[in-house]
Amino acid sequence: MTNNRRCLREDIEQFENDYLSEQATQSSNDRYAHRVHPLEKCEFRTEFQRDYTRIIHCRAFRRMRHKTQVFVSPENDHLCTRLEHELHVASVASTIAQAFRLNVDLVRAMAVGHDLGHAPFGHMGERTLHKIAQEHGLSFRHELHSLRVVDYLESPYREHHGLNLTFAVRDGIACHYGEGFETALKPERDKPVDALQTMDRGELPATLEGCVVRWADKIAYLGRDLEDAQALGMIETKDVPESVREALGVSNREIIGSLVRELVHNGVADDSLRVSEDIHSALNELFGFNLDRIYNAIEARSPFTQVDRAMRVLFELLLDRLGGAKGDLDAIRQPEDGPCMGVLRDFLKEDVRDWQRENGARLVIDFVAGMTDPFFCRALTEMLLPRSMV
Repeated sequence: MTNNRRCLREDIEQFENDYLSEQATQSSNDRYAHRVHPLEKCEFRTEFQRDYTRIIHCRAFRRMRHKTQVFVSPENDHLCTRLEHELHVASVASTIAQAFRLNVDLVRAMAVGHDLGHAPFGHMGERTLHKIAQEHGLSFRHELHSLRVVDYLESPYREHHGLNLTFAVRDGIACHYGEGFETALKPERDKPVDALQTMDRGELPATLEGCVVRWADKIAYLGRDLEDAQALGMIETKDVPESVREALGVSNREIIGSLVRELVHNGVADDSLRVSEDIHSALNELFGFNLDRIYNAIEARSPFTQVDRAMRVLFELLLDRLGGAKGDLDAIRQPEDGPCMGVLRDFLKEDVRDWQRENGARLVIDFVAGMTDPFFCRALTEMLLPRSMV
């Protein structure tokens, strides 16, 4: 007797077809579910659900828990880390997507992958790596490096490089740019599927879900950074501009609620996510306040000189080591080395694989960008200071 029951994935795809809005991205859409390396369909999961699973199980995702969000290597367990930020973005984005009947599975996958390319020590580390990269004719921006991580550097599958994610998820990762504050975000729906690696910073996502994640990134960090600064005694509630308090609130909870409510109430009739001019003005004022009192404050910026100097030293040491190996993997780790250089060797062997054909500076930037804050410090100590042999 033939079993004609459809698989669970087909039931979910049918639900998407029946329930999601016209502006939503369906997981059965061949353009948005396109993978560079074709895969057989899963019996239980949609394509975007598979991407979410691939991301949260990859090593780059695990390392987020030891990477700086704003305050370097915090000893306070309650200060936000890069991993927590990704989960906050996923939470905010899912709420907005549900309100608009968009694809929640898609925004979750984008959100948990959007910061995989962040360097150690947050934006301080990113600025130094970008300056180093420019000196070698290269570039480093965490959005596009996140795409490089999932496309090339995170390689658990022997048959190809990368995680082999769908176009929609890769696009959302590459286009999440959270430093700018637009009044409205409208997807660039006709974007070619092969254009992502050549994008400039700040280009628009190809889906409305990508616009949701881009908004959620801003919503998630503004209030949380304010909350962390209050916990550290850097600012008090009364310091926040009155216009911001009236329009958005002063706590993380109030700011998230105000901005989510604003986006949802404004709707997406014109295929865009927008805020009013008053809210946009308050957003920019809050960001300016955070910039002055948090991001550029001595408590956050004081480690920058050390980060810059240390990152340049480690970069040169690793570049010399790579050049001295002359393509011999066994020469990467020397007898006096500790375990950190073994991690470099494994990175070249297991993830990059064809590393002999890669630009040496690019490889070192890739390796350093993947480090957590504490691993960076251990690697620098290992290469600079002698170890006891007894």
